[in-house]
Amino acid sequence: MKLSSDEKIDIREVLKDLDKYCPRRKGWTWRKKVEDQKIGPFVYKDTSENLKNSVPLPAAHYFGNVDPQCDLVITTEIASGRFEDDLRRMRMAAWHGADHIMVIRTTGQSHIDGLIEGTPEGVGGIPVTRKQIRATRKALDAIEEEVGRPINFHSYVSGLAGPEMAVLFAEEGVNGAHQDPQYNVLYRDINMHRSFVDAAEAKRVLADGDILQLDGAHNANATAKEAWKVTPELFVQHAINCAYSLAAGMQADLIALSTVPPTAPPAPKLRLDLPYAVALREVFQGFRFRAQQNTRYMETDTMETTITHVLDTMISRLTPTDIQSTITPDEGRNIPWHYNNVAGVNTARQTLMGLDGLMEQIELKKDGIMGEEVREMKERAVLFLEDILEGGGYYAAVEGGQFVDSGYFPERRGDGIVRDAEGGDGAGTVIPREPDYGAPVCSHFGDNIYARGEGKACSDYGGCTLCDPSKIQYIDELDPEDNVERRLKRPMAERAAGLLRPEVERHGDGLVCVTLFVPDKPQIAEAAALEMARRMGLQTPEVISRRIMHPAEGSLFEIKGVLDVAVRRDEFPETEREEPLTDAEIEAWVRPRGIHVVAATVGEDEHSVGLHEILDIKHGGIEKYGFHCHNLGTSVPIEGVMAAAEETGARAVIISTIVTHADVHKGHMRRLDELARERNLRDRLLLVAGGTQVTDQLARECGMNAGFGRGATGRDVASFLVRTLRDEEAG
Repeated sequence: MKLSSDEKIDIREVLKDLDKYCPRRKGWTWRKKVEDQKIGPFVYKDTSENLKNSVPLPAAHYFGNVDPQCDLVITTEIASGRFEDDLRRMRMAAWHGADHIMVIRTTGQSHIDGLIEGTPEGVGGIPVTRKQIRATRKALDAIEEEVGRPINFHSYVSGLAGPEMAVLFAEEGVNGAHQDPQYNVLYRDINMHRSFVDAAEAKRVLADGDILQLDGAHNANATAKEAWKVTPELFVQHAINCAYSLAAGMQADLIALSTVPPTAPPAPKLRLDLPYAVALREVFQGFRFRAQQNTRYMETDTMETTITHVLDTMISRLTPTDIQSTITPDEGRNIPWHYNNVAGVNTARQTLMGLDGLMEQIELKKDGIMGEEVREMKERAVLFLEDILEGGGYYAAVEGGQFVDSGYFPERRGDGIVRDAEGGDGAGTVIPREPDYGAPVCSHFGDNIYARGEGKACSDYGGCTLCDPSKIQYIDELDPEDNVERRLKRPMAERAAGLLRPEVERHGDGLVCVTLFVPDKPQIAEAAALEMARRMGLQTPEVISRRIMHPAEGSLFEIKGVLDVAVRRDEFPETEREEPLTDAEIEAWVRPRGIHVVAATVGEDEHSVGLHEILDIKHGGIEKYGFHCHNLGTSVPIEGVMAAAEETGARAVIISTIVTHADVHKGHMRRLDELARERNLRDRLLLVAGGTQVTDQLARECGMNAGFGRGATGRDVASFLVRTLRDEEAG
C-alpha cells in the first residue's frame, strides 16, 4: 500500500487482505543522530536525519523552510476510540515529526483477562484485537515510507492478559509497550503474585521481540496528594522494575524509565524538578529515559498546559533523554482532538530545536544546592529500599500502604495505596507448572519441555507463531452491528457525495470550538457564553475552558459544540496556490535593478496598518528585498498616486482600499487602471490592490494585475512582482 501526499488515506485499502498481511519490520528503532548537520543557513548540534515529507514549524519560511528533526524520539498519544480514525491522525502526527505512536485507553485494558478477537473498538480505543493492531501497523508501514523514517507503534502489556498481549504484539510488529507489574498492583488492584508471574513471561517475550519497555512509576507522582514528595519512592519503583526486567532477560537498552517532573507552575518547578531529573539519570545510567509532562496539573486551558510542556521539554534537554513524550493540551477534558495531537508534537519539537546545542553553551552546577539536593534524594531512595527489605519485602510494603504515600520519606502521611497480597483481581490463579509443561511459543520464561534440546525451543513442533506467521489464526470482527464496516458507511457515503463536515475527534463528528470573552461576573458570563453559542447554531454546547480576566470585568471561555452542517466540496473549485519565492531568490533579483514602487491608502480611507505590513522592513515587508518604496500615506487621491508613479519611474503601484461602502473599493481600482491607460503608463506599471474585502479575482475584474486579501504578506506581494517583472524581462 502506498500513500500520495495529495490524497486521503484509504481506510478500505488498509483493511483489504489483512489476513495475509505481515509487518515489514519488528523491534524498536532509534533515530540516527547526525553530528554538526548543515540544514539551510544553520549548523545543528542535536539533530537526526531529515524527513522526506513533513510540515515545517510555522516560522520556518523565514529560514528557507528548513525542517530539522531533533535527536530525540517524539511521542504522540492517540485516543479517538476508533482505530480507523486513529490512522488518519497518526499520519498527521508523523508529518509533524512524531515517530512514536502510542494508542492509549479510554477504558482500562488492565481489566481485560484474555485476548479479544472480533471486538469492534478495542474496548474504548486500545488496539487489543489482532485486526486493529494489524491495520494500524499496515497503515504505519505506508506512513513511514511516506515521511521517510521508521515509526514505532506502542501499546500496553498490562492486566490479567499481559503475556497473551505480549505474544500478540510480538507477532504483529508492535515496537514498544508499557509493562510494569507494580502498575497492575497499585493502580489496578491485580493480585501481586499473578502480576509478577505474568510480568516475567511478558518481559521475556518483549525482550526476544526487541520491543522497548516503558515502566509505570510515573503514576505515583500523578496520583499522590503532594506529588513532589514521592520522588524517593519513584527511584525504588524504577529500580524494582529495572531489576525484574533484567532478570527476565531484557537488555538495558530496551528498558526505558517513564519519568514525569512532579510539579508545575506556580510551584518553583525547575528548582524542584531539575535535581530530581539529574539524580534519576545518575542512578540509572545505562537505561533509557522517556520524559513526559505530568497530566495531573493539566487544567482545561491549553495555554497553561503548553507553557508547562515547554518547561518540561527544557528539562529533557538539560538532562539526558531518549524519548520526549507529548501530551495533548486538551488531555482530560475530552477525547484528544486531531489538531491538539499535532500541537503537542509541535510544542516539543519547537522547544527542542530552539534549544539546539544548549549543552555546548552551559553546564549544570553539580555542586552547591543542586549537588546537595541530588545527593539527599538518592540517600532517601536508598533508605526507602532498605526499609522495604527490613520490613519483609515489597509485598509487605504494599500491604502496609508505603507506596504513593505523600510524605517525603522517611516521613509517612498514612495516605498510601494499600493492597492485600492475597487479594485483588486474579487472586488464586497462579498454578504450579507441571514438569512436562510445553510452552506454546519459543519466547518463554522458566521451565519448558521444548527448550531442553538444541536450537529453537519450538523446533520440536515445527515452529511457533513468532517464527512462522502462517500459523497465526486471523479472526475478523464478529459483531454484525458494531464494526468498522458499519462505522465507515456514513463517512464513506458522505465523502462519495462530496460532503464536508468539521471534525476533531472522529470522522465528520461536527465538533467545533469557539472562543468568547463575556464582560460580566464569572457565573453570569458563563451562562451568557453558552447561550451565545446556542444562538450561533451549536448543538449541546459545553464550556471546556474558563479563565477569569477580572472578577467584575469578564472571563474568557472556550466552548465546544456540534455544528450540524455539511457543505459540498464542489462548491469550492480547487485552485493551485503558487508557492512564494524564497527570500534569497527575491532579493537576488531585486537588489541589482533598483525597482521603485509607489504605494498609498486611497480615497478617503485612513487605514494604514495593512499597507505598512506589506511595505515596512520592520514587519518583513518588501523593503527588505531592496525595493525602493514611496509610501504616500492615507486618503491619497488616485490622481496623486499616478502622478508619483510617473515622477519616480515606478514599475509597480500598490494601493490599499479597506473602506467598501457603496463599492468604493471597486471604483478606486477601476479608476487606477483607467488613469494609467490615459497616461500611457499601463504597459510599464504593475497595478496591485489589497484590503480585507479584496480578492485576486475581484482585483483582476477591476483592471488590476493582482489582488491580495487577508493574511497576505510582503513575501507574497514581492513574489508576484518578481515573477511578473522577470517574465517581462525574459521576453
